[in-house]
Amino acid sequence: MPMGPDRLRSTAAIPFWRDVRVLGVLAQIALAIALVAGTAWLGRNLLAGISRLGSAQFLCADGSSHLRCLFNFMNLPASFDIGELPIDYETTDNYWRALQVGLLNTIKVSVTGILLATLLGAFTGIAVLSNNWLLRSLAHGYIDIIRNTPLLVQLFFLYYGVILALPAVSDSLRPGLGIYLSQRGIALPWPVFTGSMLPWLAFLLLALIQFQVLWLILGQREQATGRPTNRLAWAGLSALAVAAAGWFLVAGFNDNQAVLVSRGARVGQARSTLEGLEALVLDRLRIASLSPADLEQVGPEALQEAALKVCVVEGSPSEPNLARLLRARNIPFHMEDFDRADQATAAYAEGECDVFAAPRVVLAGERGTLENPAGHLLAGVSELPVVLSLPSLEGLNLAGGARLTPEFAALLFGLVLYTAAFIAEIVRAGILAVHRGQSEAARALGLTEGQRLQLVVLPQALRVIIPPLTSQYLNLAKNSSLAIAVGFPDLVAVTNTIMNQSGRAVQVIILVMLAYLSLSLAISALLNWYNRKMALVER
Repeated sequence: MPMGPDRLRSTAAIPFWRDVRVLGVLAQIALAIALVAGTAWLGRNLLAGISRLGSAQFLCADGSSHLRCLFNFMNLPASFDIGELPIDYETTDNYWRALQVGLLNTIKVSVTGILLATLLGAFTGIAVLSNNWLLRSLAHGYIDIIRNTPLLVQLFFLYYGVILALPAVSDSLRPGLGIYLSQRGIALPWPVFTGSMLPWLAFLLLALIQFQVLWLILGQREQATGRPTNRLAWAGLSALAVAAAGWFLVAGFNDNQAVLVSRGARVGQARSTLEGLEALVLDRLRIASLSPADLEQVGPEALQEAALKVCVVEGSPSEPNLARLLRARNIPFHMEDFDRADQATAAYAEGECDVFAAPRVVLAGERGTLENPAGHLLAGVSELPVVLSLPSLEGLNLAGGARLTPEFAALLFGLVLYTAAFIAEIVRAGILAVHRGQSEAARALGLTEGQRLQLVVLPQALRVIIPPLTSQYLNLAKNSSLAIAVGFPDLVAVTNTIMNQSGRAVQVIILVMLAYLSLSLAISALLNWYNRKMALVER
């Protein structure tokens, strides 16, 4: 007798313990229960451990003990020095301030390392695929050596075998471009913004607007005529012309900077301030000019004695601005740095300096504090929106520019070299993932190899590169914790000191975990946003 549809459905029914859908739901429920139970167990274990440590672990300001005061100890004075200070810090500041310094040091080395590692990794990944045998071999050798060597070993080698093996400051290596290499680290030229930067920003904004307008106009013209134009070159040149015109206008019509000099020096009688300062030095040296040939005839002791002594406030734009002008005229000088303007004024009044360089408004106020204000002259000097602060050897130390400490340099270079080797492999794989037909089509259109790589290959390869690249950025940020091996005061080094002094191991470890978690989530969020932006949009 044939079976009806109802009987067929009943006999074909699957028991719930064999139903994949039911088993999947049960597995998720079991996982959720296990996760909640594990979290609860960890929480109870944490509270029990803190309780065993004693009530002193969570003392409140009123002397009572409560769990809400778990981190109150961070308000105590830190009482220890930190070698690398991105912000102001004193030993009397609390632990929160010290933690902030360590976190900023970690962020500084992580962000700088990510940028440099990306550039080096992209170049190396492209070089691996180059037709040049030497370039390709060097890239392969670099990747193979770095990837198969532990990062900690590389840090030790860079710190002890390279940087600390450099000569002393007095015998610093000078590879050029104003760079000094010594046992005390690396000194680099560094741009400094002056008071004229704000007016020049208006011209930069105008240049950006002009670039966008001209780009749109030329694009519409291309569509109307069907003839291509080099929009990037024309729009870029127009924007550059506006920015350059603004630069010269701002530099030529500002009187922000000046020097305070005694009227007895007769600087004000010269046609310009710099000519007066040059005449002052020439009178001391008893030579006709400050040409390199004439200066070579003067002994180093006499040159040092006759050098123009300038009082400045440390970190002020007046220092690199005046130094630029004095170097251009070969005027020997020596900068005396002071923490405050009143200290520089006192040194100038006592005759320790020939001139006091500062913004005009500062000098106008400081001149009024002198015993005889009328006997001193405010002489204006020109100012550029951006000046380059160059390092120079003064005595047994380097002054000016930006300095990378040996610890920071070793950590940064180690992270960059190590991470860039992995990024290079990711870039290589991303380029190879683009179908060969795309490159053949680009060549058929007459594109050069550079245009093919820039316009066709890399935009498509980025969709493959970005996801694994995120992991390498996270690895670099977390690998920065190895800074303790070379003595760089990052987050881990500072928190270790806090933990040893306070005895609050649990609280300090929680703060470290939260800090690295926040940093990792920020990097992931940024890369995920960029990944969504580069993803193909389906219609």
